[in-house]
Amino acid sequence: MHRSSRTLAGIVLAICVAVAFPASGAIWPDTSPASAIQIVLQTQSTKIRAVDNPQNWSLDTKERTWSVKRPVGPGVLDTTHTFIVIYKIDGATVASWQVDSRAGTAVAIP
Repeated sequence: MHRSSRTLAGIVLAICVAVAFPASGAIWPDTSPASAIQIVLQTQSTKIRAVDNPQNWSLDTKERTWSVKRPVGPGVLDTTHTFIVIYKIDGATVASWQVDSRAGTAVAIP
């Protein structure tokens, strides 16, 4: 590969990385359901470990699912940045959070 080709490839790679991983650390727009899961994973790792024993992760075959929804549909309340995130193991809800994606916070729902 010529030097100019390697330089061009390096520039393209740098641009792709910059677009995929912005400096703010936000990968998804703060109004997307994916941003809600990202916030929970970043802020609630202690709770997640408490409900799902990491010693079993390499061997067990339990299904783990994450779901995201808005608490209410459009109307009187602005729920653009409000989500409910639910974590299930083998179909049983083990944890849930109310997420404010604008503030970047997740509060456990008892």
